[in-house]
Amino acid sequence: MSCRFLRRRLGVAVFVSLISIALARPLSACSMCRCSDPVFSALGEGLYSYGGFQVAVDWNRLNQTEGVGDDFEAQIRNTLTATIAYGWQDRLTVVAQIPYTFNHLTTADGVETADAIGDPSFFVSARLWSSPFTQGLGRRAWISSLFAVKTPWGNNDVTENGERLDEHVQPGTGATNLTGGINGLYLIDAASSIYGSVAYTGTGRNKFGYKYGNNVQANVVYDRKLTDFLDGLLEVNFLDAKHDQVDAAGVIDPNTGGQSLYLTPRIGVHLVHGLVLRAAAQFPVWKNLNGIQDIKPAYTAGLTYVF
Repeated sequence: MSCRFLRRRLGVAVFVSLISIALARPLSACSMCRCSDPVFSALGEGLYSYGGFQVAVDWNRLNQTEGVGDDFEAQIRNTLTATIAYGWQDRLTVVAQIPYTFNHLTTADGVETADAIGDPSFFVSARLWSSPFTQGLGRRAWISSLFAVKTPWGNNDVTENGERLDEHVQPGTGATNLTGGINGLYLIDAASSIYGSVAYTGTGRNKFGYKYGNNVQANVVYDRKLTDFLDGLLEVNFLDAKHDQVDAAGVIDPNTGGQSLYLTPRIGVHLVHGLVLRAAAQFPVWKNLNGIQDIKPAYTAGLTYVF
């Protein structure tokens, strides 16, 4: 197997990888929103093997409801996220993401909307271990640590007619989240690989007293190169989130948090050298949610470019 082919193969998986870490929930402003490993979704195996700059732009659509009667809320959130990453070969990768959110919330009292920059996030992934070089495939396995900070810099005080809008329609959370985890990659052969990650996110409380639930995420991704220009991936995503707290006293929102399991088929299309188009749909297949909630399928599309 040529080194050129293998390098291209690894570069492909890069595209599916760096946004997976990033969206591993720090960007989301609802306790049961999108579950996946966003850094891996954007940059793939390059998280382990690529040195240099990578950029990505992603669109994501979330749709969920909670509560009944006077407590009913239906939230639709479209997000555009810009990602820039730099890797020092397979040793260290740093990532920055800036989201712009378009929020639409329907409640028993009417409709609220708020569009603005959300909370920027920063990620560091450092190699802990890698297998020795082997003939043909080079390094076959990697294990890395992950640390992420979601800042409180997005607008969390959008008002209308002098009154602050609902917490769930605010573009930013107004709080700092910290995420720590571990991820790994195994090359099955020159055309396929398996990626896995586990991360815990501790959420902060904003100045209005609201705190989104702490959560644990686990993801497993199988990546298969179908043709010279097309990759097919299948993800299994699990999320366990605690209740949100609505004030500084720790009073919980009963219609938040719980456990959920998703299947996420994804494709990657190599348009030209260095440029990959990605698309995915995430389907909830099992739910054990607190209170009254409903999670709809989520959709994602994006472009990644490697310099």
